[in-house]
Amino acid sequence: MHRAVCRHCRKAEVMCYCAQLKPFKSCPEFIILIHPKETRKAINTGRMAHLMIENCHLLVGCDFTEDQKLNRLLADPTRRCVLLFPGPQSLDIESFQQREGETDQRLLTFIILDGTWAMAKKMYRLSPNLQALPQVMFHPSRPSRFSIRQQPDSHCYATIETVHHMIEVLGTHPAGEHHRLLDLFEDMVKKQIDYEERNQVECLSGAGKAEPDWRGGL
Repeated sequence: MHRAVCRHCRKAEVMCYCAQLKPFKSCPEFIILIHPKETRKAINTGRMAHLMIENCHLLVGCDFTEDQKLNRLLADPTRRCVLLFPGPQSLDIESFQQREGETDQRLLTFIILDGTWAMAKKMYRLSPNLQALPQVMFHPSRPSRFSIRQQPDSHCYATIETVHHMIEVLGTHPAGEHHRLLDLFEDMVKKQIDYEERNQVECLSGAGKAEPDWRGGL
């Protein structure tokens, strides 16, 4: 059966979270690059983060070499664009900030690849403009709370958790607005679990009903 879908968050209306959105302006800024397959997942946390952060940029694709919007952002002389990508050239975010944060006054902008590790590596490989950027990484302080999706490792963060962690590490939001990201995420995970459990109960209840035996009429 066709389910009505919210045009804003693109969730089924029974799972729509738009009423819980409390957007805030983030510093640093974020550019989230989403693989097309990731947009079809039950919970797309990249879009969720985009809707929660007023100045977050969201782009969908695999190869961003010729993406005009991304290239305009990368060429902006007032920005310091950094790719969040764990590679041999990556610096820990805290070390990176200590080394460059005090001397570089440009707007720090993190680029995050939203997809599985295989998707992210493909996006990186196809996009020379991403390969040219300085790279940073971080070490998660706790296991991911994305309990409804199988992660490669318990410390592999969802995109919205990653955004929250970067803001937390940099300490740029002392008022705590960024905690709204995790509040929204954890509530959505709970709703998804409750929804799936209800469906299982209904399916089991339906399976237990006696079906009419038409063989006697043959």
